[in-house]
Amino acid sequence: MALMLSLVLSLLKLGSALGSVPLISIMAYVDRGIQLLCRSSGWFPRPTAKWKGPQGQELSTDSRTNTDMHGLFDVEISLTVQENAGTISCSMRPAHLSQEVESRVQIGDTFFQPVSWALAVKVLGILCSGLFFGIVGLKIFFSKFQGKIQAELDRRRKCGQAELREARKHAVEVTLDPETAHPQLCVSYLKTVTHRTALQEVPYSEKRFTRKSVVASQSFQAGKHYWEVDMGYSTWWYVGVCRDDVDRKQKYVTLSPNNGYWVLGLKKLHFTFNPHLINLFPRIPPTRIGIFLDYEGGTISFFNINDQTLIYTLTCRFEGLLRPYVEHKRNNGTLIVIGPLSQESEREASSQSAFTTLEAYNSESSSQLATPFLPRSDEQDESHLTFFF
Repeated sequence: MALMLSLVLSLLKLGSALGSVPLISIMAYVDRGIQLLCRSSGWFPRPTAKWKGPQGQELSTDSRTNTDMHGLFDVEISLTVQENAGTISCSMRPAHLSQEVESRVQIGDTFFQPVSWALAVKVLGILCSGLFFGIVGLKIFFSKFQGKIQAELDRRRKCGQAELREARKHAVEVTLDPETAHPQLCVSYLKTVTHRTALQEVPYSEKRFTRKSVVASQSFQAGKHYWEVDMGYSTWWYVGVCRDDVDRKQKYVTLSPNNGYWVLGLKKLHFTFNPHLINLFPRIPPTRIGIFLDYEGGTISFFNINDQTLIYTLTCRFEGLLRPYVEHKRNNGTLIVIGPLSQESEREASSQSAFTTLEAYNSESSSQLATPFLPRSDEQDESHLTFFF
């Protein structure tokens, strides 16, 4: 309070205080005009504030004066100008002095560019038309693209069906060798593999795998051979062939051709090694795999029996004995069945009713816990106990 009184007394002694240079701002567009605001602060005594036109004529204005905490005056005056107003000035002058402080602004035509609604409508119409035709064009493009994809899928399926029919001409009998099975794998009827939680008491054998694997009794060193493996709904498995001389006591090994394995696997995704990991994306997740080995041709092909398509073909120059290979990694109650192509499987493949038949047969055979994929027929001998889809 004492400071303010001291300042006021000083001002009274001096007689006046010049304020700041007026600051002109454009506030808004009002009634097809522009509202200007002129501000200046730090005056004593209160100044006379005016708006002037291009010829120096005074313009009507609205003013407002405030006093700050030091007793000095802050002045605001506003003005609305129309198009082509020219140079507009704002001046502040103390009441007892002829000296004034002034600022100017040039109001040109650019501030009043008319909005052409017709043009805006035309532009909007063009944009909407472009968007519409763009959407239609994209739809046509994607339709054609989808058609090409479908045509390619149909072509591949037909090729796969033809290759599968040819492969099935070389169907062979395949039985599993229990002496090679990991102690947690139970082999039934030499065809079915069940994964058990507890280890079984089994005799020691140099042929037995320390991986949860088993190989067939049959081996191939020439010719063409085809068999099928039904994995049911197992979620972790490997099927294919391996060299007879692989190190069966090596538990952790990549199942790649470099190590003597040619397999297709499932662990979240379907994959194979050639020799490095290759992720595969079958159109329909297979529950049955057809395996076709062409020894002299140096190929092993994996077919999805569910939709009659070729999944992948591995190419290699084979040497030595090869044995069908199965690895069952997860105990989820699912059986894996290996065997030759049966007449029932051929009929199901032709009619493409695999899922329906599987569901119906599983329902019928639910009481046979040990071998749910085997037919219940007392008239068949043991060599025909495999029901293969």
